[in-house]
Amino acid sequence: MADHRLRFALALALGVALALTACTDRNDRGHPARSSSTSTAVVRPRGGTARVGVWEEPDAAATNLGGAAVRALVYPQLFVARPDGSWQPSLVEPGSDRLAPDRRSATFRFRRGALWSDGTPITAGDLRRVPEPYVVAVDGPAPDGRITVRFSQPLPGWRRLWSVTSSVSPPRPGLWGGPFVQARYTPGLEAVLRRNARWYDGPGPFLDEVRLVLVPDAVTARQLLARGELDVVMPPSASVRTEQLRAIPGVSVATSTRTGWWVGLQANPKQLNADTRRSLFRFVDRSAFVATLLRGEAAVLNGFAGSGDTTWAVAPSAGKPGSIELTEAAEEPMAGVLAKALQRGGRAAGSVVALRTAPVDQVQQWVASGTYQAAIVTNLDGPDACWTCRWGDVDTVLAASADSGDAAAVRRLEVRLRDEALLLPMWRPTAVVAWRIGLSGVRVNGYASSAAWNAYEWWRAS
Repeated sequence: MADHRLRFALALALGVALALTACTDRNDRGHPARSSSTSTAVVRPRGGTARVGVWEEPDAAATNLGGAAVRALVYPQLFVARPDGSWQPSLVEPGSDRLAPDRRSATFRFRRGALWSDGTPITAGDLRRVPEPYVVAVDGPAPDGRITVRFSQPLPGWRRLWSVTSSVSPPRPGLWGGPFVQARYTPGLEAVLRRNARWYDGPGPFLDEVRLVLVPDAVTARQLLARGELDVVMPPSASVRTEQLRAIPGVSVATSTRTGWWVGLQANPKQLNADTRRSLFRFVDRSAFVATLLRGEAAVLNGFAGSGDTTWAVAPSAGKPGSIELTEAAEEPMAGVLAKALQRGGRAAGSVVALRTAPVDQVQQWVASGTYQAAIVTNLDGPDACWTCRWGDVDTVLAASADSGDAAAVRRLEVRLRDEALLLPMWRPTAVVAWRIGLSGVRVNGYASSAAWNAYEWWRAS
C-alpha cells in the first residue's frame, strides 16, 4: 500500500510539473511576466507624506527624464521594469501577455477595473494616441478582451512600449491613471502627488502624499536628507557618494550594480570633423578616471550588450586636435570634473576645449536638436534597450536590426559608433538610494528614473 501511494504521489508531481512547463512555454521567455509585488491581502498603515529629492525638474509635461519620473507615477504604463531587469505587469493583466511566434505582434488584456481618475475606462484607443517605435496598429479589444499590438518588424523587447520612460497619455488634461494624481506642480520647486482612489493594481498607495522636490545639487540633497527635510534621495554618481550617505545617522542605504543608467561623451558629426572627434576621445583615460574618482560608485562602460561586451575596450585611432565646445549638465556632479579633465588633456594635445554649462534639461534639448559640438550625456535605458530611439539617426537599418534581436547588428552598430568617434561610453553608475528610517518599502531600482518608482508600496509605521 505504501509503494502504491508513493507511485501515485510521484505521478501526480510529474503531471503538475509538465503542466507548469507547458504553461511557461506558451509565453515568450525573453522577460517572464511578473505579477504585481503587492497583494490584496497586504495590510499596511495608511497616511503620511514622503519627500523625495529629484535632480531634474519634476514637470509631467516635459519630455526629459524628470518628466518621465512624474509620468510613471500619474499615468498608466503597460509594465514596470523591476530591479532584477524583469518586467512587472502594471496596466496589463498579469499572465495575459503573449508574443506571437513571428514576434511581429503581441496580445494582452488590461487589468479589470483599469480606470482614469474620472471613472472612465482606460481603453486601446488610449494606446493609439501615443506613437511608439515600430507600432503600426493597435487592434481590439476582441470579445475576450484581448488587445493586439502589431509591429513593423520582429520586436522581442516589446514590453518597453508604453513603459520605462514612456506611458499612456490621458484623453484630456487633468486625468490621471497611475497610482497617484498630480495635485499641484510649482515650477522650480516641486510636484505634489496624492493617492489615486481609483488605482487598480494592488491595495496601495498607502501614503496620502508624495512630494517630488527639485534639488539639483547632490550635496544639498544629502544635507537636506541629514536634517530630515527630505525622506528619500537617489543621487547621481559622485566620489564617495555611498560612503557619505551611509555616514548619516538614521538613514538606510541600498545599492545595485544592475542598472540602465550610463554616462558618455557624445560628439556631433555635423559640427565636428572626424579628426577632431577622435582627438577629443583621447583627451581622458577612462579607466584611470573611474578607478580614481568613482571607485565603488561606477564601472567603466565598454559596450551596451551586456557585461561581456568589450567594443570600446579598443580606443579609436588618433586624430588631429581642433577647437571644441563641450556641453555639460550643471546637476551631474562628475560632469564638471570630467569636463576639466578633458580640458587639461586637450591643452596638452594642443587643443582648446571651451566649456558650456547648462541645466540638464537644456543639455538634453541641445543634444536632441543637434545644437551642440560635444556633450557629456547621462541616459537611462530599460532592460530592453531601444536602439532606434538612441541611434536610429546614425544607421536606421542597423538600429532596426538590433531591435529585432540581431546580435550581429548590435555589434556592427557599436563598432560604427566607436570607429566614427560618435560616442565614447564613460561609466555605468551604481544605483544608490538612501532613505530615512521610519519610511518602509523603499527599494533601489537601477532601471527607474527616480527613487519614487514604487512609492505606491511605501508606508509609514503607525
